[in-house]
Amino acid sequence: MSYLEWLRRRWWILAVAALLGIGSGLLVTHLQTPAYTSTTSVLVRQVGPDAIPGTKVNLDTEAQVVRSLVVAERARTLLKTGTIGEDLVRSLTVTVPPNSQVLQIAYEGTTPQAAQNGSHSFAQAYLDLRLDTATKALENETTSINQQITEVKKQLAATAGKIAAAPANSAARAQAEADRQVLTNQLTRLNERLSPLQDNTPDPGQIISDAALPRQPSSPNRTLNLASGMGAGVLFGIVLALVLDRLDTRVRRGRDVAARTGLSTLLELPVRAPSLTVLPPAHRVSRELGRLRNVLLSIMPEPRPGRGRQLLLTDTSPGPAAGFIAGNLAAAYARTGAQVAVVTTRADSPLTAMFGGVKPRRTLADVLRHDVGALAALTPAPGLNTLRVLLPGDLDTDLELPVASMLEILNELADRFDHVLIETARPTQAVEAQALARHVDGVILVIESGRTRSSEITAALQQFEQVNAPVLGSVLAPRLPEQAGVQATGGAKRDEKSPSPRQRPEPVFRPGAQQSSDSTMILPRPVDRPAGTSTPPKPAPTTAPAAQPGSPASVKAAGAVRQSTVYRSKRDTDGVDSRSRLSMAFDPVEDQE
Repeated sequence: MSYLEWLRRRWWILAVAALLGIGSGLLVTHLQTPAYTSTTSVLVRQVGPDAIPGTKVNLDTEAQVVRSLVVAERARTLLKTGTIGEDLVRSLTVTVPPNSQVLQIAYEGTTPQAAQNGSHSFAQAYLDLRLDTATKALENETTSINQQITEVKKQLAATAGKIAAAPANSAARAQAEADRQVLTNQLTRLNERLSPLQDNTPDPGQIISDAALPRQPSSPNRTLNLASGMGAGVLFGIVLALVLDRLDTRVRRGRDVAARTGLSTLLELPVRAPSLTVLPPAHRVSRELGRLRNVLLSIMPEPRPGRGRQLLLTDTSPGPAAGFIAGNLAAAYARTGAQVAVVTTRADSPLTAMFGGVKPRRTLADVLRHDVGALAALTPAPGLNTLRVLLPGDLDTDLELPVASMLEILNELADRFDHVLIETARPTQAVEAQALARHVDGVILVIESGRTRSSEITAALQQFEQVNAPVLGSVLAPRLPEQAGVQATGGAKRDEKSPSPRQRPEPVFRPGAQQSSDSTMILPRPVDRPAGTSTPPKPAPTTAPAAQPGSPASVKAAGAVRQSTVYRSKRDTDGVDSRSRLSMAFDPVEDQE
């Protein structure tokens, strides 16, 4: 599967290499000189004085005879050409079909006529050589037998004289008669051997399929050249793709993170990139982030009583991945009814577009300039009543953020919210990422598939290890578009249809209090109590006359009475004394301010 993955990623290299191979095949075909081939089939028979009828000829030996210089010189004479025999043999090809007594003699020439003449001439020269060789062997055998017959006849004549001179019934006569019988038998055998030789005519074989005039050139073979070029190109492309993939350190799978850096992967999102928005609860990515939320609730340490968990999410490479994960993870927390705040220190964070794209009235830059408090600068998230966002505003990216002020802001939010999520740029770029990491409850490195390199992950880990930051693991996000999407309305609609598990009543406003544009904002608020008392004081009765709505008097009256609806978080019901806890209260006067 790993090989299939890198082949799928580098398919364009294979395609380009295959096209280059095909182009090379066409170029070679165009540069090659056309050649024509003609073939002659020769049936080879057993020949010679010692030939045994029915026996097969060793055609492998005969093929070498055809390619010998003796046959080449005979063919050169038949062709009447000045080309030497060695050059003629280079154009010759002899093959032996299996289970046959046939030689196929093919000759390649620059013209069809030259190919036909060359093939026929070599076949004829081979047959002539075999015929001459067989005839000469037959003549030599006949001459030898005739000489032996002459010698035997001389011996018979001498033996006949001995018989005539010897007395009858003598031993000498008996010996002479025995010798005569032997010589007579020998002469008979010699005559028997001579008789077939005198009647035999050598038959070396015959041409059963003469060379034909070729109609098309046999080379260059365009199909073969194209196939060979494409095969060589694909092979080169595979090698090149493999080398490039080994040199490429970009992370694409969760197992790559663990194998290269040793960092565990908490979540690996689908490869298909979603839109850069707050996704609806039914979306696959939202469900995966919901599981990540459950894991984080289990592995993150319990905060001190009265404080919320602080989680820092940082990029490891340029891109919007950390903002996308932070926004949707915060939405996953908020859908359970928890009070959630998201803070981003990135001037180019995608959270602005993800939560509506409207320019907020107050931002993190205003808080750092001490123009407004952190709670008053929070922006409500559309469709998620328990989620607030502190957007960056006009932060100067060339300057380091004041870490002390940032810690004060985070501590203030942690006292009022169940979960505080902080998005920062990669620690190799933003110094505050390393500084804030040692003060939070957990750090998650967001890795963008196909964009983040293992060296960037290692560099980020080294930054956090230097300050002993609690790195929980990594989240592998798909490669996201650079431009942020439009306002996500689907998530709001789904959130309205699916209420939070912890129902919270709508705020009850004091009659006459002027509401601002973000009057649904829910902020934690401490319960006022005088010093030295253990129970909250009861509000003093007031007899102030009713004021006209929107008038300064009405606002002042609202601030004096502080009539508001109280929303308690989960921490308010965990067994801790409620008198020392913070309550979730909405104050229209503070909101207007």
